[in-house]
Amino acid sequence: MGVEKRDCIVIGGGPAGSTFATIVKKYAPELKVTVLDRDRHPRYHIGESTIPVINGVFRDLELFDTLYDGRFVRKVGITFVWGRNRSPWNADYLQIGDYCEDDRGVINVVGQDFSALMRTEMRRDFPLSAINVRRDRFDHLLLENARKFGAEVREGTKATGVLRDENGAITAVDWSDDQGSSGRIETPFVLDAAGMGGFVTRGQREYDPQMANFAVAGYFSGADWKVLYRGSHEATTVFIASVPMGWIWYIPIEDDLMSVGVVTHTAHFRDRLKSVDLLAFFWECVEACPEVAPLLKNATLRDDVLPNGRRVAAHRDWSSWAREPVGPGYAAAGDAAIFVDPILASGVTLAMQSGHRAAYTFNTARHRPADEAAQLWRAYADYVRGEAGSFLTLARYAYGNDCASDSWWWQAQRLVNSGGQIALDEQQAFTMATAGFFPTPRAISLEIMAPFLRGLLGTEADLYNVYHEDGVGDDAALLAAELRVRTPFRLALRAEPDLKTGGRLELYHDLVADDFAFAHRHAAAPCKMAPALAPIVAALPRYARVVELVDAAPTLLPLGFAAEDDIRR
Repeated sequence: MGVEKRDCIVIGGGPAGSTFATIVKKYAPELKVTVLDRDRHPRYHIGESTIPVINGVFRDLELFDTLYDGRFVRKVGITFVWGRNRSPWNADYLQIGDYCEDDRGVINVVGQDFSALMRTEMRRDFPLSAINVRRDRFDHLLLENARKFGAEVREGTKATGVLRDENGAITAVDWSDDQGSSGRIETPFVLDAAGMGGFVTRGQREYDPQMANFAVAGYFSGADWKVLYRGSHEATTVFIASVPMGWIWYIPIEDDLMSVGVVTHTAHFRDRLKSVDLLAFFWECVEACPEVAPLLKNATLRDDVLPNGRRVAAHRDWSSWAREPVGPGYAAAGDAAIFVDPILASGVTLAMQSGHRAAYTFNTARHRPADEAAQLWRAYADYVRGEAGSFLTLARYAYGNDCASDSWWWQAQRLVNSGGQIALDEQQAFTMATAGFFPTPRAISLEIMAPFLRGLLGTEADLYNVYHEDGVGDDAALLAAELRVRTPFRLALRAEPDLKTGGRLELYHDLVADDFAFAHRHAAAPCKMAPALAPIVAALPRYARVVELVDAAPTLLPLGFAAEDDIRR
């Protein structure tokens, strides 16, 4: 067995792995990066739609113009028919773009800071959109892009094992390929991007009992488009419709290729397949949807898209995550880190976001002391689980609010999601969330979001992360306020991607909770704090009122730190 050496190994050449490899090599071309993928590309994969928040990553990959040159179908929103009322309603991404006004304002956004990824020019046609893709072609394009940037890509090659040192850190990966060769690669770091099965993270998966679903998908030629833009196949929305036993997606992925899928609970899926075969199950669900069935009247179910000549295939859609997405010498990205129910089409986007953030974290952490590097990888884990968790919450809301029928499945969904039953009447805020832009509770109007979105679209607005107008009272009211510590926290490193630092993260200190429910910025708005303020942070639990903390502050900081009045202020 031959032994090689690499700076990092990527297990899996899907969107997460190829994004990671590309970004690492783009900003650190001297590093040796090898991608091991058990398949040979192009190859089939489910999950065929992106959302607008991914465009910043597309640009960093230097693929934005290629992806939007017409080879893929442009997506301008999501159309839902959900519940007993069969009236369609839209999450309209173009409407978001209409609010890109000239007036600047406070941006109160909890989510990824894209200020460093803004472009300078403005694309006025389709100002805020995404793409639907054939994954065989899309994934192949991403993998070839990694090659172009200098990553070594070995297709038909699978990882067969890892070696660890006495402290449990990964030191090497064993591999074998479909030509009969095998070997070992020594490396200080492995990115596990091997899909839901994982590789390094295999066996440490947790499953959400509320979201145990199966999907059955097929592909049609000759299908009518449900939604047209400008009367042509130039652009469309993803169409989602509830049916008695679940819901259906209807996604144009080429001019004459329609992806159609049925999602239902695992228990119902298994029970029904005792009586009918997979194809019959698929058709009975599709024909139960009055909005979709007529569109397929003259369509042909293809047998040349899925592997092995199949016309339909089943896919497990059980929301799940790795208990430890980071560890000594490894991190997980994409589905290996977390998989979310596909109702909002977030899977490819989350995979690429996690691969992108992992690359920035890797490029930064390797230049930092071990304790700081560990903090950065923990921040990465919080980021990935927080972004995915937001979509999981929205999916639960959708299931909890459906009134499609009195079938046992929807009754069960309402029971397990009783805490998530809300009226989704804030359609604008929901539209932003489905696009991947998660506002704080106060940022429920597009007017508040406009400067942030305008920045993403390429005008000269900056992204402000400020507490002003975020419910913080004036000085007198603040001094009279009580302090209540809901969970232990500390001052620790946080990070955001920053192109100005050569593919590394911009580092800052912020309050970080060990309880994940409070660890992500979706739960607590970020604020950059000086490390010297650590004594005040540590003292917070000891005081019941703000005024008491303010009075004690000068004694908590080192002598000569600042004038007492300045510290109190």
